[in-house]
This record gives sequence, structure tokens and C-alpha cells, in this order.
Amino acid sequence: MIKKYLPKSLLVRAISIVILPMIVFQLIIVTVFFDSLWERVIARMSRSVAMEIALTVNQIKNNDISILRANRDYGSFTDMNIKIISSQDLSENYAANNIKFLDFVTSGFKRELQGTLNSTHWVQSANDNINVYVNIGEEMLRITFPKKRVSTARVHIFLGWVIISSAILIFISFLFLRNQIKPITQLAMAAEEFGKGNNVSNFKVSGASDVRRAAIEFLKMKNRIIKQVEQRSLMLAGVGHDLKTPLTRMRLQAETIEDDKSKEFLIDEIKHMNLMLEEYLNFSKEENIKDSIKINPIESIIRIKNDIHFNDKNIDIEIINDAEIELNANIFNRSIINLLNNSFENAQKVKIIIETSPELTKVEIHDDGEGILETERANVFKPFYRIDKSRNQNSTNSGLGLSTTKHLLNSINGTIELGESKILGGLKVRIEIPN
Repeated sequence: MIKKYLPKSLLVRAISIVILPMIVFQLIIVTVFFDSLWERVIARMSRSVAMEIALTVNQIKNNDISILRANRDYGSFTDMNIKIISSQDLSENYAANNIKFLDFVTSGFKRELQGTLNSTHWVQSANDNINVYVNIGEEMLRITFPKKRVSTARVHIFLGWVIISSAILIFISFLFLRNQIKPITQLAMAAEEFGKGNNVSNFKVSGASDVRRAAIEFLKMKNRIIKQVEQRSLMLAGVGHDLKTPLTRMRLQAETIEDDKSKEFLIDEIKHMNLMLEEYLNFSKEENIKDSIKINPIESIIRIKNDIHFNDKNIDIEIINDAEIELNANIFNRSIINLLNNSFENAQKVKIIIETSPELTKVEIHDDGEGILETERANVFKPFYRIDKSRNQNSTNSGLGLSTTKHLLNSINGTIELGESKILGGLKVRIEIPN
């Protein structure tokens, strides 16, 4: 359950490891500060002002001192202004007091005043001042004093220092962590590109010692794989060259056979061997299949359908959506041709459904053949794999069609899936290519 909500990126995880303890530590400091210092300071300052107001109100109620003398003797020293207000002012200020929300400082002062002053009263926050309304019988007193008397500005300085210093430390940590994780990200991208068959010659070893060691081992592995592929290609090219010469001689010798049936059979076998040999050689080529030519996928499929190799085949095309997009011509054409050749090995009818959008190209190829069992659908993408090795040995199928197609699509981040066709009852091949 917890893993679903944890960050997946290494950078985010590393930042969380650094930032979360820092945030928790700062929250503890701020909480302790508010509980042990700020609230106590505000409470003591509020209690002092509340006692001054209570003393002044009691003396005025007992006629020990007049309003004028209270302003002169007490107001000048305590920074308070004492005034008797009318009933109209009282009603207006009472309505305003009920509407306006009391802030933290004013609320704390109100609690202290309630425990000190016995007379009926209420407290009102007015910008930078606090108004206290006290009922003294037939009259109402309004005592006004600055809010700074019951609060301290140091708390804002402390909070600002905590927030700014934390933000600076988090920003510095982010910069350092990003530079440390960047080589790992580059190594992952290089491995992904190499896995698609692309060149990664611009990859440079950098980062910490452990990351540099992994990058060096990756380059060694890449060079070994490239060397092995080159050796395989050279071997197959040599074998192909050596076999083409005796096949050509056999073809010439077959032309001299007088028995037409035997002659036709032998020429057909030589033709099949040549086609299989060319397919092996094409599979072993290490050429850059990503050319610069682009083509609209729908136009490409229509052109393939009208090609001389498929113009006599039963192919239906259904276009769901036609967006103005272009794909790599070489890769897309070769993939569709391989899939069509694979379908017509065991089917008589094929239906192609294509849907293009600015984000994705979807192509489904349905046929009326026997299909492929679900247990065999993963195996058919293996090179040289045949479902039934005991039959159709005269077929030119070498088991490379689907493997080559998957390799081509992987090079452009495309995917291929096999399933059961509900339209024609045979095999359904679905490919998706991001635009």
C-alpha cells in the first residue's frame, strides 16, 4: 500500500531523503518556539495590558478618577486612549465586532482580559490597534491601544529566518543531488538507446566513482556485443556468399534436365533456398534502418496493397481516422510487408484497420487463418522459431518475420501484440507507434 504512493524517480527519492528530515526538524523547532516562547510572551504582555485596563476601569467606575485625568495620567504612559462613546457608536461597533474575525494576537488578549476584567466588555481588532468596549453602567468606555503592546515583532523575524534558510538549503541540496543523479539518468538513456539498436557514441563517463564504474562496464559490454554482432554478420555474409555460387551452378544444371516435372521441382527448391538465404542475410545486417524519409502511414498501406506482390491478394482496408502525420518510411513499410507476408502464409483474406491521431498510430491486421495459440504468442517473436517444425518444410518461412518486425518497431518506440481476431476468426496483429 505504501509503495504505491512513494516517488518512483531516483532524484525525487533522494531529495525526499534530504528534505523530509529537514522539514520535520524545522517544524519541531517552530512548534517548540510557539509553545514555549511566543505564546508565553504574548500571554504575559496581554496580561499586563489587561491589568492596566482593569485598574483604569475600576477607578473610573468608582469615580476615583475622571476620563480626562485617566487619559492624562495613564494614557500618556500606557499608550492608551480612553473615550466615552454614544449608543449609536456602540451599536455600529458591536455589529462590526460580530462580523470581523479576531486574529491570533487579539484572541489571546481577549482570553487574558476575560480573566481579569469583571465588567461586561468585548474586544475588537482594528488594523494596528485593539479596541476594548467596557460597560460602566449607563455609559460605555472605549479603550484603544496599539496591537504591538501585546505582540512582538521578533517572531516574524524568526519565522522568516527559518523559512528562508530552509529554502536556501533545500535549493542547494537539489542542485547537488541533480548533478549526482544526472550521470545515472544518462547511463539509463544510453542503455535504452543501445537496446533499440541506436548508436550511443556521444555517451561520456561521469559522476561518482560507483557510477563511473557502472558506465565503464556498460561501454565494455556494448563493445563486446557490437563485436559479436559484427562477427556474426561477417560469418553469415561469408556463408551466404559461399552458398550463392553452388546454388547458381545448381540452377544452371537444373535447366538442362529434360524431365519437366523434375526440372520444375528442383528449380522451385533452389528458388526457396535463395529466398531463405536472402532473409537470413537481411536479418544479420547491421545497417542504420532509420532513414530520413517520412511517409503518411495510410498512404503507405494503400501503396503496399497496390504493389505487384499484393495486388492479387484479398486485402480490405478500413480507415477510422486520418490525421496529418508522418512516420519513418523504411521501418513502417518493412514492418507492414513482413506482417502481410506472415499472414498470407496461412490465410486467404486480410483486413487492415488503421487509426491515426496526433499522438499515436494504431494498425490492426486481421486474417482468416488458423491463428496462433496463446501459449505460443511469446515464442513466435524469437528468431528462427517455428510453431510446427515437422510441417511445411518446403515453405520459405524462416521464422524471422515477426522477430524482425518487433526489432524494427522497437527502434522507434513502437509495440506489437498478437491476439485472436473477432472479425475474421484468425490472427490479429496490433501495432502502436507514438508520433
